[in-house]
Amino acid sequence: MGFVEGDSGRNGLRKRLCLIRDGKVYDVTEFAERHPGGRELLVKHAGKDVTSIMSSADSHVHSKAAYSILEKYYVGPEEALREENGNYKSASENYSRPLDYYKNDIVDWDKPMLGQVELLGDKYFDWTHQQVDRPIRLFKSDLVEMMTKSPWWLVPVTWVPVVLYSLWSSYTHLSEKSEVWPRNALGREFGPVSIPLLFAAGVLFWTLLEYVIHRWLFHLHPPANWPFLIRLHFSLHGQHHKSPMDPMRLVFPPLPASIFAVLFYLACHASLPHGMANSVFAGIVVGYMAYDLTHYYIHHGQPMFPYFQRLKRYHTLHHYEHQQLGFGISSKMWDYPFGTLIPEDQSQVKTK
Repeated sequence: MGFVEGDSGRNGLRKRLCLIRDGKVYDVTEFAERHPGGRELLVKHAGKDVTSIMSSADSHVHSKAAYSILEKYYVGPEEALREENGNYKSASENYSRPLDYYKNDIVDWDKPMLGQVELLGDKYFDWTHQQVDRPIRLFKSDLVEMMTKSPWWLVPVTWVPVVLYSLWSSYTHLSEKSEVWPRNALGREFGPVSIPLLFAAGVLFWTLLEYVIHRWLFHLHPPANWPFLIRLHFSLHGQHHKSPMDPMRLVFPPLPASIFAVLFYLACHASLPHGMANSVFAGIVVGYMAYDLTHYYIHHGQPMFPYFQRLKRYHTLHHYEHQQLGFGISSKMWDYPFGTLIPEDQSQVKTK
């Protein structure tokens, strides 16, 4: 049996999902939904010894961070917990033990991270990529901290109205008068029938923006003697790589997203006539929504379609093994021409 019966609820029983490694029992019930490989994989090996599986190249060689996270869920030695029927005794006193797991870290987890990370210097980048399974607090102020978090549903609630207004504005302008672009002898007219084409161009352009932002901004390696860049990096993306399973930090909060949106809007209107610019901008915003929602889904969803299953595995490799490869999130498309594709055959990956 792969479950422990622990004390919980009116009937006093609750099924617990447990694994065994090196003679130790780990209760991963609370972690199962956040497991990068999906809950089903843990259920498949429930109650089994996963010592060899976790280090097997045939399945997946787990990172040092994976072993560290697993220790958080240790409940006791196998011999002391196993009963005659194959189940495990309740070790409920361990379920509520204090999280002393982080007491030896180089930061104080009881304090906000911003104000600490910039002091890590040359230790910062490696520390950021040693993943943990716990929430991160960035600011001391509850109000400011609230603005750094966002549930996934806030993305469509915030941006669908922006898309609809942009498309309506584009249609209004192009219906009144066609616009010419580029403004030279090669220019052609764009009317309302061109809106789908312009919209598609915006979506395609976003896929490139997604790659560029993720690779050269979010994965900036800040110099150790630049505290401001370390703080900026951690605010934008470092905190996600440190705690990749935090559901409230998987989509961009509306406030910082709005800053990027304004920049994209101004760039569109600086290079295109008003009606055309609004259609392209609408496509960029839809591309962004697809990226953010896909990112959430491949972290916390259980994909049924092969495309998203492949993306989930691809993004898991990016987080836990190849942080400087695999920058495509909603699509691998730009990883091909830029040479940052994570090969299916891991033996082909060159270590630096």
